[in-house]
Amino acid sequence: MNSVLDVEKALQQLPPEDRWEIARWLLDDLQEHTAIHTTARNSDETVQTFPPLPDYSARRRRIFGDKVLPNMVLASRTQESW
Repeated sequence: MNSVLDVEKALQQLPPEDRWEIARWLLDDLQEHTAIHTTARNSDETVQTFPPLPDYSARRRRIFGDKVLPNMVLASRTQESW
């Protein structure tokens, strides 16, 4: 098998029970690989972390309360002549 299409064709020829077994194996392998990769990344001291992004919707609610603000783009489009 030289390509993904060959693998896909071979999988389609298998009975459903065998396909589910392969799917479970793939999921387990991916989860294990992700866990190993994550722990390796966490143990590395050069990992760059980014600060959390500000919550703009909470800021808007704090400033304006429950007011519904108009969409200024739509308002300006109605005033322009195309």
